[in-house]
Amino acid sequence: MKLFSLLFLSVFALTSAVVGQDEKEAFTIVKKLEHTPVISQGRTGTCWSFATTSFLESEIMRKGFPETKLSEMYFVHYNYVNKAFQYLLYHGNNNFGEGSLSHDVMKVLQEEGIATHESFPGILTDGKYNHRELVAKLKKEAVDINKKKSGQIDASSDLESYRPILKEHLGKLPKKIEMGEDKYSPSKLCDHFELDVNDYVELSSFSHHPFYKQFVLEVPDNWAHAQYYNLPIDELMEVMYYSINNGYTVAWDGDTSEELFIHKKGKADVPKKQRDKVDQKLRQTTFYDRTTTDDHLMHLVGLSKDSEQRDCFYTKNSWGSDSNDCGGYLHMTDDYVRLKTIAIMVHKDAIPKIIKNKLGL
Repeated sequence: MKLFSLLFLSVFALTSAVVGQDEKEAFTIVKKLEHTPVISQGRTGTCWSFATTSFLESEIMRKGFPETKLSEMYFVHYNYVNKAFQYLLYHGNNNFGEGSLSHDVMKVLQEEGIATHESFPGILTDGKYNHRELVAKLKKEAVDINKKKSGQIDASSDLESYRPILKEHLGKLPKKIEMGEDKYSPSKLCDHFELDVNDYVELSSFSHHPFYKQFVLEVPDNWAHAQYYNLPIDELMEVMYYSINNGYTVAWDGDTSEELFIHKKGKADVPKKQRDKVDQKLRQTTFYDRTTTDDHLMHLVGLSKDSEQRDCFYTKNSWGSDSNDCGGYLHMTDDYVRLKTIAIMVHKDAIPKIIKNKLGL
């Protein structure tokens, strides 16, 4: 009888496991912050703009303004000019591609303001964004200018040839933006929504630099060589939880190339052997051996639980609402985020006071 029971339980467990592989996992949303709907970045490498724009849209709502759809392509337009100028400053020895990071959006916001999606939607090809031809033209132009360039570099004149390319593939930039009965310039619209780049910081966690200091994060998409504040991983995780629990969303940059990053099923996890074992040393090891890489930016908009009641970050992706079983959202386990986070951007007030003091903020 005992042997039969054991055999029955073994068969039942095996059957349950097989059935479970085909079933949708049930997730429970624990906390969800205001954010705009999931949309698609199409066939572009502009996740950095989509994630950070979504982050800014949530900031606008957090400040008490109505839900407002901003233009991702506005940031993309000016970012390519900024990137090309940096490329020339480094005599062509700097990364030039589609990838960028959250601070690149904030630089455009500071210098050129913002635009609504309605005023600058970009140009779709067969219903999707596709920047393959745009990037090829811009890269060729940057290379050609660099070869011919001698003497002082002037972004306004040297990159004049960028204007028709960007206009052809992204559209005509708006000079005035209508909001109800009012009209704003891009910079005034930024002021209207009370968006100040000085309110936001980027944080990371790697032990090859001193903690509580700033350092230049060594990833290819950091073509601007921007500095990040460095925190021990436990404190970086504390910031993320504190931020969301206090009403602030998080712009997240990390690795999405792992076998258990299964967007179709709406979940990202680590192998069982790594559960509850992710520490600073393992993070550093995977960064050095390049199994943790700077792949993708997304927007953390809440907290959730998986079917085993493990803590997860409720994450808005930019691959379209029809891209998976969860409406385009993803549940990244605490272990996954702990191991695979490259960096985050948060409002300064989303950082616990003790940690903020350590950073001198």
